[in-house]
Amino acid sequence: MSNTEPPTPHHETPALIAALSDSALRRASSAAIFQRGKTYATSGAVQVLSEEPGDTPAIYAQVAGSDTYETEVWIHEGEVEGACDCANAQDGWFCKHQVALALVWRDRLSGEAPAVDDEARMTVQAVAKRARTTQDRRQALQDFLQGQEAAVLASRLLDLADRDHEIARECQQWRKLSETRDGAADPKALKALVTEILSPGQGFVSWRESHAYVHRAEAVLPLLAQARAQDPAGAVALCLHAMRRGWAVLMQADDSDGNIGGLIQAIGAEWVAALQRAGPQPAAFGEAYLQLLLDDPFGCFDTAAAEAAMGEPALTRYRKALAERWRQAKDATATAKAEHDAQLAQPGTRRQRPPPIERDDTERDVRLWTLERMHLAQLDAMGDVDCALAVMREDLSEAAGYHQVTEYLERYGRLREAFANAEQGCKAFPEDSRLQEDLLRCYERDGWIEEALALRRRRFDDSLSVERYHQVLQAGAAAGRDVAALRDELQAVLQAREEAAMKQGSTKLPFLSRVDALGAGQRDVSLRAEVLCSEARWEEALALVRPPAYCRDGVLAYMARKLDQGHKAQRVELLMRVLESEMRSSKSPYRRELELVEEIASLLEPAQRAAWLAHLRVEYKIKKNFVRDLPTS
Repeated sequence: MSNTEPPTPHHETPALIAALSDSALRRASSAAIFQRGKTYATSGAVQVLSEEPGDTPAIYAQVAGSDTYETEVWIHEGEVEGACDCANAQDGWFCKHQVALALVWRDRLSGEAPAVDDEARMTVQAVAKRARTTQDRRQALQDFLQGQEAAVLASRLLDLADRDHEIARECQQWRKLSETRDGAADPKALKALVTEILSPGQGFVSWRESHAYVHRAEAVLPLLAQARAQDPAGAVALCLHAMRRGWAVLMQADDSDGNIGGLIQAIGAEWVAALQRAGPQPAAFGEAYLQLLLDDPFGCFDTAAAEAAMGEPALTRYRKALAERWRQAKDATATAKAEHDAQLAQPGTRRQRPPPIERDDTERDVRLWTLERMHLAQLDAMGDVDCALAVMREDLSEAAGYHQVTEYLERYGRLREAFANAEQGCKAFPEDSRLQEDLLRCYERDGWIEEALALRRRRFDDSLSVERYHQVLQAGAAAGRDVAALRDELQAVLQAREEAAMKQGSTKLPFLSRVDALGAGQRDVSLRAEVLCSEARWEEALALVRPPAYCRDGVLAYMARKLDQGHKAQRVELLMRVLESEMRSSKSPYRRELELVEEIASLLEPAQRAAWLAHLRVEYKIKKNFVRDLPTS
């Protein structure tokens, strides 16, 4: 199928064209990528190979640029998506080649042959020519160098090293690495070489510099693998040194892309491999391993594989040392808390500002949490459930402690104990949502349906929400209640809350996520409308949100997008209300507002669309950038 033969439009074409709108493609890519893709689309660079209809329609093409790229675009649930084998798309971006193909697809769906712009064609051809020139020059240089004598190349490389510190550094590392391959190297020399290879130089490693640093520092990996093959025991210490050097670099680098972290994980994998090859370690290794875990900034190696390789004596010592460190941290935290409470209990203290939380206190809490998590993991690995429960139950001063115990008991099938613990937790912390969920899970699992309904209803009354509304109805059905009557009861609660808030003149209802300015005597029906939408009671919802009632923009927009084609006028009215609300506080570049304009315009007849756009130009003439970017017709 050629690029100049658009397919015959079908009944789904309008929806596909809408999904391929300029605003949708800008959202998927960016403004800059969209403009470059537009240039490619009008340059004749897109050669369509095939189209596939169906639930997920797609189009395939080759797009010519600096290379020829295999590109695909498809529509999934009304959203444009794609793939391409160019470098940018490999990082997850919707690239210019996908934008170009999407624009060509939109033209084909509209029954139009894409117009070729000579200037755009020349621009794309110039890009391709520059890329070919770069490739040709590199190939010519490679051919030239390969034809030179070794002595000539060595002389020239040495001259370059004399003039450039970085080149000299890499050449020296190359020499030292070569020497290590020729025979067994001195451990001190290897350690010094690892330090040199992983050294970032002077100062902070910026995000732009991180890729170059990792490209150079990766030379440490074959060195570590070679050490593992020649001296596994020595390699364990060498890899550990390399890993710690990597951590030090990470502390003075912007590793937003994770390049340095990836290198450290590769070093961690070498350390585990060396440990496996070296065999069981002495018992003292267990204590060193514990410190290693506490120093590890983000989990740089496979702990399960390391613990399986270290041997039973080292693993036993590690677990013993971990239990001791946990106990010390637990006691220190308890002592600090007792001192803090005693200070608060002194006469006159409560009338003053309480003592601030010190940094040492925070660090102590974090260290205790880390040690307890590790200690519990080891007890779990040993199958010592009772000892793990004793650790958890040692401090139930917070709701999270009861929650942890309940979940742990359930995991091991001790459901009766879990039920009792959930009840105790709710008595100690009756307002805690997680503990209520734990008790509800126990109620419903064990058939306590009346108790579950009562708790579900209390939770709904405490915090109104769509989710809790439906949970009450489900619990009522399970308990054999009249669901229709229960629904009316819950609706009455919602309505009563609206009226109470309106009488109090409140501008913030308990179920609103943000403050909204309401007019005098205006009722906020947002939550009730959201509930009706969740039940697909569209007619009731439309009647409820009719002005002067207030409803949040998000609910109105959701309704408009879920209504069927038979409610086109209501959809337009709702979206126009949303646009009017958004425009009150909108600022340039008005992306969201312009997307909304396009959505509304697509629902209008041509004459209505033109008149409405003209009205917008007058109504919002002060917002010049908005008016400038309005659709032309």
